[in-house]
Amino acid sequence: MKIKRKISFFIIMAMLLSLSACSEKNEKIKADDTDKKTTEEITVEEDSEATEATEEKDDVNKASVEDTTEATEETDVTTESEEDINARIVAYNEAIRAFIEEGRIPPYEEEYFEEPSEINQYAVCDVNSDGKDELLIRVNDGAMASLCIYVFLYENDEMKQIGTFFADDTTTFYDNKVVTSPLSHGAGSWGEYFWGMDICVYNEELGEYEYKYVTDAWDSSVEGAWHGDDEVFPTEADKDGNGMVYYYIEYVNDEYVESEPMDDEAYYAWFDEVAGSGNPIVIPWEYAVR
Repeated sequence: MKIKRKISFFIIMAMLLSLSACSEKNEKIKADDTDKKTTEEITVEEDSEATEATEEKDDVNKASVEDTTEATEETDVTTESEEDINARIVAYNEAIRAFIEEGRIPPYEEEYFEEPSEINQYAVCDVNSDGKDELLIRVNDGAMASLCIYVFLYENDEMKQIGTFFADDTTTFYDNKVVTSPLSHGAGSWGEYFWGMDICVYNEELGEYEYKYVTDAWDSSVEGAWHGDDEVFPTEADKDGNGMVYYYIEYVNDEYVESEPMDDEAYYAWFDEVAGSGNPIVIPWEYAVR
């Protein structure tokens, strides 16, 4: 009986010691977890602060870029005095009066038309994106060769003609300083699905538009047609097989250089690269009515 009690005593003591050890182990685990959690919270807070600092820095850099961009855009447009602007308005009003009443356009050295025509048009707006309004005079009445859009800029007490284009509804001024204008006369190789055009670009250094390209095409369905010195339609260039190939002629070093023939996809990709980046400008045409 004593032995059993003694054994029971040792078993109880062992259990108590085991419970005590487990309790200490649990406390240690809790403490480790608390320390780990605290460390993670600190790390998270530090990361959050670093992220906020980075975002603030990015915002500052972004604002700086925007300020620089705005400043650059402002420097692209010439600032003029009120006196210069008023002088331009007076000069344009006189030119419009002479055009409507007398059928004359600058430099007024001769009368361009026998009689003024009310189907002619004029407009005042900025067509070359230089921040200054130009005067556009459009002659719609007359022989084909005389149907022109004249572009003038009055500056430094002088009325200067800066461009001349065929007067057609498809003549388009773009806000990237490009003008596309159909040719006044067609070519025998075009067919009915294409009409060639001039592509002009405003040269800021010269202060006028320059002719850069003329577009051309060859429609294989046009009987007896040929392109330049070529007598055989270039089927190898007609990759889409629609019987049309296109060319452009570039004015380089006082010479006209013709491109290789292109199919539709290549031609329109080239055209978009040259002129397609701009948006068409809406010209506020007025009829030359007295």
